[in-house]
Amino acid sequence: MIDGPQETLLGALAGRELDGYTLEPHDFKQGRTERESYFNLFLVRDGLTSQGPIAQGLFFVGRGDYIKAWIEFRYNPRAEFPDGGVVDLEEGGLTHGLFSILGGLIPPGGSMMVIYGAEPHALSTATEKGLKRAFPPAATPLGYYLWDIGLRWFKDWYFPEGWMEGSMKLQATRPLDDDIRTQREAKAREELAAFVEKMRDRALSSLEEDALRRAEDILASLRSEA
Repeated sequence: MIDGPQETLLGALAGRELDGYTLEPHDFKQGRTERESYFNLFLVRDGLTSQGPIAQGLFFVGRGDYIKAWIEFRYNPRAEFPDGGVVDLEEGGLTHGLFSILGGLIPPGGSMMVIYGAEPHALSTATEKGLKRAFPPAATPLGYYLWDIGLRWFKDWYFPEGWMEGSMKLQATRPLDDDIRTQREAKAREELAAFVEKMRDRALSSLEEDALRRAEDILASLRSEA
C-alpha cells in the first residue's frame, strides 16, 4: 500500500540536514483529495525553528503508474529565527541542496512547480523578469536549479489557464526515460545555443549576463556528457 502525502513528506523531509540546518515539515492539510496535502517547511537551527516557512506548498503523491507525483511550492529563501538570527539560503548557496531534497519526491514523469509571481526575493524577481523577456527557462535563476536536479521539460504558467491553476509558476518535469531525456536535452541545446548567439557582441545588462552564464554552463555540461 502506497503511503499518503503526509507520510511521504515526513519520510522525505523531516530531519533532513542542510549544511548545519534541519528541515521540519508541519501544518499538513488535505487538498482536493486524500492524495494531496498542503504543507509548510521550516528550518531548524540549534533547536530554534524559523519564524516562517521557507517553503509553502501542495504535494500530490501520485496515483499508480499513470499519474505521477508532483509538488508546487512558494520558496522564501530568507529565514528569521526567534533569537534574531537571519539566514538567506540563496546567498548562502543552499538553494540547490534544498531543491535536491525536494526533488527526491519527484519520480520520472513527475513535476516540480515553483511559484515566482509577486514574490519579493531577488531569486524570484529575476526569474520573472527573465521569463518575461523570453529567456530560455533553464537560463533563469529558478529554472537553472530545476535543470540542475535533473528536470528537463519546462512550462511557464505566466497566465494560469481558466484561473484554476493558482499563481504564476515555473513547472519542470523529470524525464520518463532516457529516450525522452535525450530529446529534451537536444531541444534545450538548440534553444540555449540560439540564446547565446543572440547575446553575442552586444552590451548586456546584469540580468542578461547572468542568464548567459547559466546558458553557457548548461551547454558545456551537455557537451561533456555527449
